[in-house]
Amino acid sequence: MTRDDLVNLFNEHSDLINMGTSDDGPSQDWIELAQNELSTKFPDDYIWFLKNFGGGEICGEEIYSIYAIPFNEAVGGDIVYKNKIANNNIDNGKIVLSNTDFGEEFFFDTKEMNKVYLLIGNKITKYAENFIEYLYKRVMAYCQ
Repeated sequence: MTRDDLVNLFNEHSDLINMGTSDDGPSQDWIELAQNELSTKFPDDYIWFLKNFGGGEICGEEIYSIYAIPFNEAVGGDIVYKNKIANNNIDNGKIVLSNTDFGEEFFFDTKEMNKVYLLIGNKITKYAENFIEYLYKRVMAYCQ
C-alpha cells in the first residue's frame, strides 16, 4: 500500500476516521525535539503522517502524535508524553503508537523503528511491516 492508497482509504472511510490536516502538523523543529526526547529517529512514514495529518483517530482510537506544546503539559496522546513522562515505555524499548479499549498496545521497537508490533497481555507479535500498513490494518479492522 502506498501513501496515496492510504489517503484514498481514509477518504473512503471518512465515517470511521477523524484525521487532522497538514495545518495541524508539527513543525520540523517539534519533530526533531520529540525524536531527541525519545532518543530515536522516527520512520519516514510516521513523519509523513505527522506532517500531513498532525494526528488523528480511527474509530476513536487515537494515533499518538506530537501536540507541539511542552511535553510535560501535553496530557493525552502526545507521543513523548505517553512514552517518557506518563509511562516508562521508552525504558522498556518501546514507543507506543496507540492503545485500544481491548488491551491492545501497538508500538515501535526502539531497536527497529520501521515495523509495528502488537502487545496483548504478555504476548508480542509483529503487526505490520511499516507504519502505513499499520494504519491500513487499523482501518480495515473496523470495516469488517
